[in-house]
Amino acid sequence: MKTATYAAAAALVLAAASAAPSSAQDNATAQPLELYACTFKEGKGFADLESANKGLKKWAAKHSRGYNAWMITPQFRTGEMPFEVGFIGAYDNAEQFGAQMQKWVHESGAVSQAYTDALDCSHALMASYTILEPDGEPGDGVVWFARCSLDDDSGMADAMAGHSSVSAMMVEMEAPGASWILAPSLGVGDVEFDYYHVAAWPSYAALGKAFEAYMNGGGIARANATMDDVAHCSSPNLYDAVNIIAAP
Repeated sequence: MKTATYAAAAALVLAAASAAPSSAQDNATAQPLELYACTFKEGKGFADLESANKGLKKWAAKHSRGYNAWMITPQFRTGEMPFEVGFIGAYDNAEQFGAQMQKWVHESGAVSQAYTDALDCSHALMASYTILEPDGEPGDGVVWFARCSLDDDSGMADAMAGHSSVSAMMVEMEAPGASWILAPSLGVGDVEFDYYHVAAWPSYAALGKAFEAYMNGGGIARANATMDDVAHCSSPNLYDAVNIIAAP
């Protein structure tokens, strides 16, 4: 089986300047989400990756429907495995994901080989649960990943309810960010956390507004009270995200 940097699956749309809250109970359906974390091979760089991305865009225009993809690069990130560039992809449902992966693995040819020639990547499949949906078309933005562990006697449903309440609070404060929970599924290994909390904003200006509300507007105290005895999360890593494929 061919290994290539083609992130396919569901639900990391980074387009929203605002978002509409939704209850965790109404969004408990898992969608498959692929994540790639990559480093460049010797002598390779972003020029090679730009060429590979152009090939992917042409291939996706012919073969993909309902697919969105982003390339991410670290902006605030320390102390973990090497990471120079990553990919996130989104499909509406698991059947689309499976059909497109089947086609990509067996028919992508030189398009996937361009990524293999440029990058060494780890590859994981996550189960994605939407907490706060974005509003708008896919676009560029900033996205964070925080590693979270459930507290004793707490479960994933409790985490979804807690993060949903915090997201609703940020909407109330007029500083929302779209939000997801990603539970490890395949290829993650023996990790010491239960899920990623992922949040996204369309710009640093929107992130700054959320930071102000959270840190200086009383949000942090309310969030800590909500998540007490539910889960605790690490300091997030923040990435720049560039939309490279928008669903037709």
